[in-house]
Amino acid sequence: MFRKEDASALPLKIIKTDPRIARTIIVAAAIFFAIVCWFFVKWNFANTIASRLDTSRPETRILADWLTQTAPDDPQTHYGAALVFERTFDTEDLKRSLSEYEQAAALSPNNFLMWLPLGKARNLNGDTEGSLAAYRRALDLAPNYSSVQWALGNALVRQGKVDDGIALVGKAASTSKDYSGPAASLAFLLFDGDLAKIRQNLGDNDNTNSALVAILIERGRFDDAVAAWEAIPDRQINQRQFGTSLAAKLATAKCFRLAAHVLSDLAEAATEKPITGAITNGGFEDGVKLKNAGLFEWQIAEGAQPQIGLAEGQAHSGKYNLWMIFNTFETAAFRSVAKTVPVEPGAEYEFEVFYRSDMKTAPTLKWEIADASSTFAITSTPAMVPTTEWTSVKTRFITPPGTEAVIIRLARDGCIGPSCPMNGKLSVDDFLLRRL
Repeated sequence: MFRKEDASALPLKIIKTDPRIARTIIVAAAIFFAIVCWFFVKWNFANTIASRLDTSRPETRILADWLTQTAPDDPQTHYGAALVFERTFDTEDLKRSLSEYEQAAALSPNNFLMWLPLGKARNLNGDTEGSLAAYRRALDLAPNYSSVQWALGNALVRQGKVDDGIALVGKAASTSKDYSGPAASLAFLLFDGDLAKIRQNLGDNDNTNSALVAILIERGRFDDAVAAWEAIPDRQINQRQFGTSLAAKLATAKCFRLAAHVLSDLAEAATEKPITGAITNGGFEDGVKLKNAGLFEWQIAEGAQPQIGLAEGQAHSGKYNLWMIFNTFETAAFRSVAKTVPVEPGAEYEFEVFYRSDMKTAPTLKWEIADASSTFAITSTPAMVPTTEWTSVKTRFITPPGTEAVIIRLARDGCIGPSCPMNGKLSVDDFLLRRL
């Protein structure tokens, strides 16, 4: 409880001030605060506008001038103005752009982002030594940033200082995929496609090898491209999409065996690995895909006729077989069933497939072996005649020189014109390919 005697014991001192002085101080403080707020708002407004300038609009040049006058001590306004004048491609504007970059760097000397464009602007204006100096200043401020390493390294290479430049380019490429492609292209030209020298200078790492794969594919060095692919560790886990794309490019180039090698790397199970000279999943035990099937998987076209599916039980061997039910009168209603198989060029093979059929219509069905490079037929089996027991049809063939894959596909005989009535069911199982 507060007691009266306690209050009387505390000393109390009252200071009196002149009311006019107090009012003057308050007014002065208010004016000072208003001025500070005005400059802060003006600077902040100019800074915000400068960071969002639309350099494609012609009136932006006028706005850039106003911003640098409104906030002359803000590096962002000078940086924004520099971008505007740089992109007009006018000679006088390039000089103005350089001046604005110089001011931006001077106002923010410890920001490497201001020194990078200054280096580029100096180079555009013919000041190569000044350009290198700006890039070196950026590297001093941000020695581990790939964008800085790339800028200085690329500039040094252009000035003929290849050893110093390529070392920085290699550092940028090793840490950033954004620079691995350009770095590999640059090194490819500098070292005339010598992969050992390229890896020596850029590093034998994932980014470099991935970039080399793309370059080597473009230049038709397919074996080297696959070797670069194999140099990427954990490619099965981290590079699946890239590997699938590589295999597709190899197949387009008719390098089917190399494509099979790459896809074998990506296969999650041993039964999914494509094998040269063998039909994988010939008994359909691993199922089939009606959409998005891989290059060497069973390809079943979309459509309603014939109906296609897997049957469980009563297979020739194993658990499953593939069945097709035909009930159509139209020639166009014929879904293709095919499989691409990698093979050795100039080799002799025997193809065999087991089937059951109750087809009793005039058109007949058979299996064709076609060259995957040209899609032209090499040979075909005899027609599959009606039979209630599992029966096989066979054919032998020699792959043409240079042929690295064949297509095994279902074909018809006896369809003339738009009408082709077909009724019945065909079951197939155990597709086999043997080298003789």
